[in-house]
Amino acid sequence: MTANLIGMARFSGKAALVSGGASGIGRATAQRLAAEGAHVFIADLNADLADQTVTQIHRSGGSAVFVYVDLADDSSVQSCAREVAETVPALHILVNNAALLRQGRIEDGGWIENWEIETRVGLRGWVMMTQHLLPLLKAEGGAIVNLSSEGGYLGRPGMWVYDAIKAGVVSTTKTMAQEFTQYGIRVNAVAPGWIVTEMHFASDPDPAARKKVLEETPIDSCLLQRRAGPEEVAGAIAFLLSDDASYITGTTLHVDGGRVGMNLGHLGILE
Repeated sequence: MTANLIGMARFSGKAALVSGGASGIGRATAQRLAAEGAHVFIADLNADLADQTVTQIHRSGGSAVFVYVDLADDSSVQSCAREVAETVPALHILVNNAALLRQGRIEDGGWIENWEIETRVGLRGWVMMTQHLLPLLKAEGGAIVNLSSEGGYLGRPGMWVYDAIKAGVVSTTKTMAQEFTQYGIRVNAVAPGWIVTEMHFASDPDPAARKKVLEETPIDSCLLQRRAGPEEVAGAIAFLLSDDASYITGTTLHVDGGRVGMNLGHLGILE
């Protein structure tokens, strides 16, 4: 990845925080931002994975540190923000990526036990994180990207809590864009489709083999007929955070291989 970014330094001298930055899309985003010159705070509750990501970034010549946060714990969120404020005078980039996905169908009530933890992490937690980091973001202005999902637009059986939260991310992004524009802060969202991350292969008896199958097996649920890698989402996030997107705020960029557009078209919503 770094080799492809030679000469790109869109985030040189800027400080960034990526929640859930220890793995998956968060890790790919942290690596991308660091490769383009940012000093990255990797906010996560998995210290081991976060330290691995920090080490990988350092080996590539980038700058990153781990900061612990549990988005389900308000005091932890506040502590994380204080730690960042003690380290840098301004924060230029915030990526609200961390979330939980637990399944449960409406009919059998399997969602009830997951409701509180999913919403605390997937909605309340990152909004509170943004609130407490806002003074740092206001210092010099910047950009925020919130992670939604194709599920927030399509809905899926057994995932209504997660998908409702991701629809809420889109709405909250619009509100933030309106509230923060006076501070020179742009706010957008990214809605990924099916991305090949640890969520889909880490628990398999042979993770590497499962990952290879997911990457190479064609699918018919999107126009590009394949699943994406987290680096492809990271590229879209980096674009929205950069000055290349200086006139974009309050919007959601779909990085889903055309899945949402294709499905809406089948419903007759799009011409």
